[in-house]
Amino acid sequence: MLELRIHGVNNTPPHEMLDVGADQVRQIAGDQLAGFWIVDPVVAAGIPPDRPAYTPPQVRREAYSWGGLDRTTIGGSVPFGRKVVVAVVRAAWCLVLPYGLTNLAYWSRDLGASEALVRRTAALVRLFGLGLTLLFVATVVTVASDLVALQYLSSGTARLPSQLAVIAALPPQRRLAVSVLVPVAALTVLWLVSSRTRARYDVDTDVQSTPDPSAPVLRRTGFWNNRGHAAETTVVHLASGAACVAAMTALFAPSRQAAFGWVVPVIAVAAMVAGAVRLVLATDRGADLPLPHAEDTVPRVTWVVAAVSAGSLVVQSLLLAFRPGSEPSTGAGHVPRLEGLTAVPTTTVLILLAMALAGLSLRRVSPWWAVALTSTVGLAALVYLAGWHGPAVAVSSAALVVLCLLALPGNDFQAWRGRAVGVFMLLALGGAMLLSALVVVGIGNWLNGSRGAADLVTEQVLPATTDDPPSIRIPATFAWFDVGLAGAAAGLALAALAVAPFAVRWAVWVRDSRDDASGEPSTVSARRLANAAHRAEPAVGLFAVLALVALVPCVILPLRPSTAAVPTPLHTVTGWGAVFAAALAALLAGALVLQPGTGRPLGLLWDLLCVVPRAAHPLGPPSYSERAVPELISRCQSWLDGGDRRRVVLSAHSMGSVLAVAVLLDRRTRAEHAGALTYGSQLRAYFGRIFPELFGPVAVANAPARAASALAADEFRDDTADAEPCPAESTLLGLLSGGSGRSRWVNLWRQTDYLGFPAFSRRPNPVDVRADEIDRSGYLPACGSHSGYPHVPQYRAELDALWRRIVPGTPARPRK
Repeated sequence: MLELRIHGVNNTPPHEMLDVGADQVRQIAGDQLAGFWIVDPVVAAGIPPDRPAYTPPQVRREAYSWGGLDRTTIGGSVPFGRKVVVAVVRAAWCLVLPYGLTNLAYWSRDLGASEALVRRTAALVRLFGLGLTLLFVATVVTVASDLVALQYLSSGTARLPSQLAVIAALPPQRRLAVSVLVPVAALTVLWLVSSRTRARYDVDTDVQSTPDPSAPVLRRTGFWNNRGHAAETTVVHLASGAACVAAMTALFAPSRQAAFGWVVPVIAVAAMVAGAVRLVLATDRGADLPLPHAEDTVPRVTWVVAAVSAGSLVVQSLLLAFRPGSEPSTGAGHVPRLEGLTAVPTTTVLILLAMALAGLSLRRVSPWWAVALTSTVGLAALVYLAGWHGPAVAVSSAALVVLCLLALPGNDFQAWRGRAVGVFMLLALGGAMLLSALVVVGIGNWLNGSRGAADLVTEQVLPATTDDPPSIRIPATFAWFDVGLAGAAAGLALAALAVAPFAVRWAVWVRDSRDDASGEPSTVSARRLANAAHRAEPAVGLFAVLALVALVPCVILPLRPSTAAVPTPLHTVTGWGAVFAAALAALLAGALVLQPGTGRPLGLLWDLLCVVPRAAHPLGPPSYSERAVPELISRCQSWLDGGDRRRVVLSAHSMGSVLAVAVLLDRRTRAEHAGALTYGSQLRAYFGRIFPELFGPVAVANAPARAASALAADEFRDDTADAEPCPAESTLLGLLSGGSGRSRWVNLWRQTDYLGFPAFSRRPNPVDVRADEIDRSGYLPACGSHSGYPHVPQYRAELDALWRRIVPGTPARPRK
């Protein structure tokens, strides 16, 4: 019997999983990122039967550690210099958080719909991801080309390194040619990170084939083999980014009145459109479609699109550097600008916001509505740029209102009532705009000297002073986001005040419902923490609403700050919004940086971002599941191949339970010879609601879960659903049901666990077992929360029962 322990969100070290000292374990397979560990045989031979680390003779116990797969560093003591590097790298991971959220939106779609609907919804989310890449490129071009190369270097280099004086002496076109290297370098860094993680994580060689469409998605062969699709989408994103740089800089020079002046921007825009088309067509290669896909290479037509994009960028750079042309007027108080730059981020954000609102109803409404309304918003943006302001604003506003109305119906048994796709897309767009606004407004304000943040968007050109250059101006979209962010901050404060009285009621209810035994440690504090933490879903929904509040001013195109010399309230709000943006970004970076050496960035959020394949945005955080699941499957296969009487029990904690379910649902595992003991699991409460077709009742055969109440004292008072009486054979419960009908799956939970829930139902059922809330394994009893499940009596008893259930005649395990 192989007992294979898998840790969870706390990244429990291998020696703690095996209940021995750090120097008493050794690795038998894997590397520094992930691997299998056992107790040293010499040490194991001397462990008495009454110790938790004791392993019966007929059992082999191993620990699988995967924590290094979704962290930027390996745990342990590191020198100060390396700690600084680690902090910088973790802070840089902020840039890919929106891309990770986009991948979550992709897998929260309705994967059980018809093939045509699955393909269309996939195309919408992937195009949204491409839009985020273009927004990133537009941000870098804004800073490097417009703010620095064209505006600031026209008047000096006082606030920049002296080495840039050589560049400042160049004509504006040549300065722009040099600045093009910055977005190219940024795209190169994203590509290097993506390709490096893909080589280290994509280990599955299983080939996709045509399975039974009615079977759970995770039972499709080749699900974890994402190499071919990821390689193609990476090429498309990089090519579109290069074409975007060429198109934005082509709006400045060469002159559009000159012969062939429109050639480069037209070719660049055409390349971006071709990249979007290739991205739509690439939906046929995704693992979410029940189609055979054996090709791992990038199609030639995609390479042609990439070549055209790169060629347009090279030609545009050469034209900027070597084509003679008249320089723009640089009269008093005038600095050259990148023409049309304001329209690019504004239009991009408008279209992305429409797509995010369409995502709110994507699980219930035909995606053609989303395509039609999103296209209407995009056309309205073009009409606005052409000068028809009134009709454009009316049409785009009406389309956005219709998209919001389509999201009103909901499903109580899905995350955010079936709006998970839109929620993740709103959070992704809000996060991307937060980072972009912070960079653009922050650098612009720094270059602007002593002037305030509101002066960055005034249409008056402020003259140079002895201390400051002529005023730097930024695209107003980024300043408008700061205005919206100030409104979101006010909304968050009001929400906190409104929830405060209810929080007092929660605390009183927990105290009155306690059942602590006399003389034992109190569990009230732990239960109060768990009671509040269980409301994570409504809290995330609130942040999505606040993101929408912050994004709305970005797309109110007629809104402009006053040009009057006297500051207006809008100037003041803009300044405070910039301050709040900086504080929020610093808080996010701090959450990433100020982590212990063994922690992962942002804890559970980072685990959630990395649990699914990078199917929507190839430059997002790497998926640890793409390596962990195939490695666990391979280990189970190799063990079961050693004899007909061999069996496997996956003992999985927290996020490890999600990996265990993915392993057991895979066709290669031979689940009829396996069992599962999960504890501290979020399988039903979170993952089953967010990804219904991956981990919901259609795959697990458990009871559908309702969300935790946002305000009621008993957060799960409405979660009373029952499971279907006869699970399908292809579901987890069907695979783990023995001939006697008894399940080979047990789940432990307790009310003091802030991240653990019943995995089957809140009604009495054969899977969920309530664990002791007091851990008595140590010298003094202590209140248990999310960790320490293997130390409670229920763990040992249920594991022993599982052994006997899987292999009849197995002797009971010795007890203390």
